[in-house]
Amino acid sequence: MAFAGFSTNTLIGLPPELFSEVLPAVTLPSELKVTLHIFYRLSRQRGSPRRLSWDELLADKTLRRSLRSVSKLRPIEDLLAEGLDAAVQRCSILHLAAPADGRVNNWYLVNTPANRGWVEEMALARSILTPNDVPDERPALIGLYEQNIGLVTPMLIDELREAEDRYPREWIEEAMREAVRANARSWRYIRKVLERWATNGRHDASDRAERPINIEKYTSGQLGELYRRGSDETDL
Repeated sequence: MAFAGFSTNTLIGLPPELFSEVLPAVTLPSELKVTLHIFYRLSRQRGSPRRLSWDELLADKTLRRSLRSVSKLRPIEDLLAEGLDAAVQRCSILHLAAPADGRVNNWYLVNTPANRGWVEEMALARSILTPNDVPDERPALIGLYEQNIGLVTPMLIDELREAEDRYPREWIEEAMREAVRANARSWRYIRKVLERWATNGRHDASDRAERPINIEKYTSGQLGELYRRGSDETDL
């Protein structure tokens, strides 16, 4: 169905750098859609600083429909995280993870001088928190993930917390490094590495798990006849 045309003669003002520097470098459809939608949403806000949270973006029906056209197979959360991560890495969008009421609010702002100042002030205030005020999410681990892997979403914060309860801290950090070395920067890859180490033990550590041989696996089912035949030949 053809587009019927715009409903107003008023055009939304956008910074020229968006067209001259940012958009020509964008290659991911998710980054393009997320970036333009953030500009649209923030242009309709009042107050300062103008910002959007992860929850607001995820709940936005227009943005969800836009991202669904990128891929009908991938979860919307993955597409949104991909687009935001690319925009944050490009520095067109600023990201601030701010602890509040026992959780972490993820805020996204356009990279302007005023917004950079606000983010720096908030980051400084967060850095001088007393130990009793530091949230359970352990910002150091969040920072390590964001510096090396990508955007930390609220859902991912919960998974990081569960991983810290399940695995040694040094395992998680080393699994992130392995993901970087393998150029597979995703939590899914890191989780698989941790699960493998938990099952088989780390290849470079003394905590390798010694697993007993599963005799039943080789003496029953399709492999049973081959196992018994090999044993008989050995006896001869």
